[in-house]
Amino acid sequence: MNQLRLRQKRQLINHLRDFFTGRDFFEIETPLLVPSPGIEVHLHSFTTKYIQHDGSEELLHLPTSPEFAIKKALGAGFERIFEIARVFRNHGELGPQHHPEFNMLEWYRPGSYIQIMDDIEALLHYLSQHFETTRLSEGFTWEPVKRTSIQDCFHIHANLELGRGMSEPDYWRSEAARTLDEEIPGDDSFEDIFFRVWLKLIEPNLGMTLPEIVYDYPASMAALSKLKAPENVWAERFELYIRGIEIGNAFSELTDSEEQLKRFEDANRERETLGYPPHPIDSDFIEAVGKMPPTGGIALGVERLLMALTGETDIRQFFLYPVGEARRKKKVMEDLDPKDPNTTFPS
Repeated sequence: MNQLRLRQKRQLINHLRDFFTGRDFFEIETPLLVPSPGIEVHLHSFTTKYIQHDGSEELLHLPTSPEFAIKKALGAGFERIFEIARVFRNHGELGPQHHPEFNMLEWYRPGSYIQIMDDIEALLHYLSQHFETTRLSEGFTWEPVKRTSIQDCFHIHANLELGRGMSEPDYWRSEAARTLDEEIPGDDSFEDIFFRVWLKLIEPNLGMTLPEIVYDYPASMAALSKLKAPENVWAERFELYIRGIEIGNAFSELTDSEEQLKRFEDANRERETLGYPPHPIDSDFIEAVGKMPPTGGIALGVERLLMALTGETDIRQFFLYPVGEARRKKKVMEDLDPKDPNTTFPS
């Protein structure tokens, strides 16, 4: 148990509330038992059953994000709202940068992802002035926030033309293999190759000297985002990176109910292709999307932001009792040699 990190977490959450309430955002509270956990193909939820008096059962999920509930509120007339929500991710979300449950800061406001970029700059400036330990390694400064298109990221760090790769599969496969210096499996999709390059050559280099916003992702990689007219090839989506770690994910929110339903159905078909169960379609969410005004929104991991602010390298230090900690200690104990005088037992 790391009391310093727990106190820093409480300090940050207090500062986040002060920042948003001081700018006329309303703090909302969304449910922890929801009919549908999300739309992302590769996110998996924890599930439970609500058993009624007559014995009938209803399948419910712990939210992977409060986004669906918040958008219902936006469709009902709320405008500038935020939440610091507890969210849950299943299937292997455990490690130095991942924990199965964590805190997600989400905020939404009239406008587009451009206004959210401006909010990010204001928030990081505020935290650099108010949070007690805004320490990163030497060579990093908090201002200004760098803005880089995703096409430029691929050109700068991998010498690849992302736009060309989206329309020319042979170019994408052969040039990715060349720049990675590895063979690409024949069944790899465009997105599989994208992430091979992204994780190896691009992401580790993002936000190394300044916070960095990477914007305008391929349309196929933004299921909840508005597309950029007139081509509709790119989505109004950005991610925030600090020291090679993704901190937040933002959109100009989609406000077309029919398009949102189509994307939900497409995502479920892909889940089934991958052997995952489809997510229930939340019809109230679909309806609310069509009632939303033009809106920008973002989801930001609180504990990951804490890692950036404090220089901590293990996200589990920010949880009172991390999931899997007892199992980890048991494994360490099994591997130790009690007769070795240099053995250090875990606390």
